[in-house]
Amino acid sequence: MPVTAFEARTRQFDRAPIGARGYHEPAVDAFLERVAATLDGDDDLSVSDVHNVAFAKAPLSKRGYDPTAVDAFLRDVEGTLAGLSRSADYYIAPALEHTHTRKPLWRRR
Repeated sequence: MPVTAFEARTRQFDRAPIGARGYHEPAVDAFLERVAATLDGDDDLSVSDVHNVAFAKAPLSKRGYDPTAVDAFLRDVEGTLAGLSRSADYYIAPALEHTHTRKPLWRRR
């Protein structure tokens, strides 16, 4: 089912489970505002932009948005934008590979 600009602006997400840090809420909200503007024709996010977005984790004292719910909604957004796109240069990842968590910049070796 296609996502509308109204849905992108008013979408509410559950909090991450207790003991887990979800996505940083202001970052998700700002991105969804860009999604809504794109659906209104006032911005130009692509399917690739939505697919590749990465959100920081919520601060330690906050739970943030449930990543599973946000990722599911963004998959719907990708499908909507893909349907609006007239080009075939997009790729929608399978659900199991889809995450918008920012990868750490460093790793222990």
